[in-house]
Amino acid sequence: MNSKRYLIFEGFMLVSLTGLIASFQNGFSYGTIAFKTFASLCFVLAGLCGYFITKKKEKFTKTMLIAFFCSMFGDIFLALDTNQGIFFILGVLSFAAAHILFSTAFCRLSPVSKKDIALTGAVFLALMLLLFLGSFDFQGLLPVLIGYAAIISFMMVKSVSLKNCRWPGECATMLIMAGGVLFLLSDIILLFWLFGLGTPKEVQSLNWIVYYLAQGCLSMTLNKLSEN
Repeated sequence: MNSKRYLIFEGFMLVSLTGLIASFQNGFSYGTIAFKTFASLCFVLAGLCGYFITKKKEKFTKTMLIAFFCSMFGDIFLALDTNQGIFFILGVLSFAAAHILFSTAFCRLSPVSKKDIALTGAVFLALMLLLFLGSFDFQGLLPVLIGYAAIISFMMVKSVSLKNCRWPGECATMLIMAGGVLFLLSDIILLFWLFGLGTPKEVQSLNWIVYYLAQGCLSMTLNKLSEN
């Protein structure tokens, strides 16, 4: 039973996600903040379940756990933000720290290769084309977004590069890969929501769905380690 406890928190996260989207679509700001905070707390608690039931690759699990906490704080800051002010900057910094920590954890499983660097450059270039060719109003935050794009590009590439790793096992590796790709996709969707011109509210809801699926995959990874 203890080994499956994380599924309870994963389930609560999805229920909270439903409440989050309903609150947002109906303009209930306090409900939006509350449900977003609780949904994020759930993936942290799911990660904690995995951390406490396995001692394998302790540095990897600790780094992942800290990344989950940084992500949760990022969610809270962005939920409190109303006009891309100080809370937005704190949110971006929190997520940048989370992505760096996730990347560090992945590098503990597989060292950085020349292929990783080359692919990161390719993904980063694609994101730059999106930034400069898309219809966005960056409100003076373009340098911040460029730096963030470099960080998320490496995280995604490093997650996918783990496909040939013998540890942490096939299931955990697939979850890491899915989490990395979904994280990048959620950030691209968020870009359109925050800075796109005339973007409908449904885009924010889609961002949350993809984002929490990404966090669900990554937090589930720590629990799958105990099965290997």
